[in-house]
Amino acid sequence: MPQLTVDALNPPGTKAWRLQTDHSWRKARFAEALQEGDFVTPDPEEVRPWLTGRLTKDWRGRVTWEAAPGRTTFAPGEISLHAIAHRSQPAPVPDREELRQVIAGTDTSARRTLCLHLNGRFLLCRPEEPSPAGDPALAAYGDSLSGSAYLGPEATEDDRYIAEQYRNFLSAWYHHLRTGRVGIYAGEPLWDSSAAELAERIRAWEPDG
Repeated sequence: MPQLTVDALNPPGTKAWRLQTDHSWRKARFAEALQEGDFVTPDPEEVRPWLTGRLTKDWRGRVTWEAAPGRTTFAPGEISLHAIAHRSQPAPVPDREELRQVIAGTDTSARRTLCLHLNGRFLLCRPEEPSPAGDPALAAYGDSLSGSAYLGPEATEDDRYIAEQYRNFLSAWYHHLRTGRVGIYAGEPLWDSSAAELAERIRAWEPDG
């Protein structure tokens, strides 16, 4: 499992900060490599409360964090907070057969969101749960699905549908590995490559440092 940090980014994307172990914030390059003193944890639940807070900057350029219970999005012009995943080992290629099995074993009357965990395993989440966008436990997520065309055994008989889902999630997984970002939308491909090409890129990927 990767280590997680909390990074903050200003709206233009020109300035970034990282949470420290003493709960201060240092200036940083967004998603940069780990440095001594950075707050870091393998547990997404330790990161989650920080992501729902609010970061403000005073006239001296110092930033401070305050709790903002219940918030789900950032307002225009507001500093945004992000979990960043840092890996020290190569990552697995998500398994197409596992994707098929996860879809096949789902109740077609339910509405579920297909997701990819940080460990590279497929799972289905309830859409009424907190938004998967930016979720520190997830590498990627797809659209909310329901009905036999998208969930259940009948859906897995559509090879084109399974191939499209698999390629989209491989694309998001590769983007996750390259950027450290979490909770990436996988409803469409982020890289103009085939599933086979993406799998090769994932196998060849090595963590920085």
